[in-house]
Amino acid sequence: MQLCNPLISEPGMSDPHALVLGDTCYLFTGHDVGFGVNDWVMPDWRIYRSTDLNEWTQVGTISPADNYMGAGHTSCWAGDVVARNGRFYWYFSNRNRDCGVMVADHPEGPYRDALGRPLVDSFDPTVFVDDDGTPYLVYGMHTYKIARLKESMTELAEEPKVLAFSEKGRFPSMDKNSLHKHGDLYYLSCSGHYATATTPYGPYAYRGLVASGWQLESIYGHGDFFMWKDRWFHVWCRYRDRRIDRIRDCFIAPVHYLPDGRMETDTSELPEDEKGNY
Repeated sequence: MQLCNPLISEPGMSDPHALVLGDTCYLFTGHDVGFGVNDWVMPDWRIYRSTDLNEWTQVGTISPADNYMGAGHTSCWAGDVVARNGRFYWYFSNRNRDCGVMVADHPEGPYRDALGRPLVDSFDPTVFVDDDGTPYLVYGMHTYKIARLKESMTELAEEPKVLAFSEKGRFPSMDKNSLHKHGDLYYLSCSGHYATATTPYGPYAYRGLVASGWQLESIYGHGDFFMWKDRWFHVWCRYRDRRIDRIRDCFIAPVHYLPDGRMETDTSELPEDEKGNY
């Protein structure tokens, strides 16, 4: 299938994470606005919807005014979303300080703070629901931690554990992770780097890059892997020029899984890689 890249023409779409409901895909993303500023200026999060992975329509905005961060906050860093018990839970980063959770009755929102305080003391959360229905939260930088969530989705069900690695490779010295499962393997990724394990707690073995180019070899291509209509896709972001500012765009490509457990992002249909600077 032909995919449109970047996903939207407007600059500043970043940190994408997918929520698939039937034939509809929602992308929950960051929002970069600091043109010419050598820092991340992110005043809110945005929600986009598509039924073909080509045309994306903004259908919602999540504001820090509606959580403990407060109105006017411009450090709305990466998050992740899950549908559970007829509700939708948005786990968000308060810059690199901590992580909170918001809840809504509809995927488009409105989202409200579920706790009024942080859920965990680090940032860049990923929420993952295993085949048996057990929900997990993975978060942190340099050292990833994992913990089961209670059925409420707003409390941890256990003390967080440090994810184990059989070989470090490029892990766990980076930030925004994504965790998904294909077959019997758990895939932990950060940018284009990934590792696999047979349990969500690890130990994870570093497997390399899903592809080269498009800043996937960097540590900044925050993204997600998701299934839509029985096909797997990878969505991630790329800086326009990190020497100037922190403005990003989002890209999407199909994913292929090999018999030995490796996965590959198929970038063959993307336009020529402009490389960018990071």
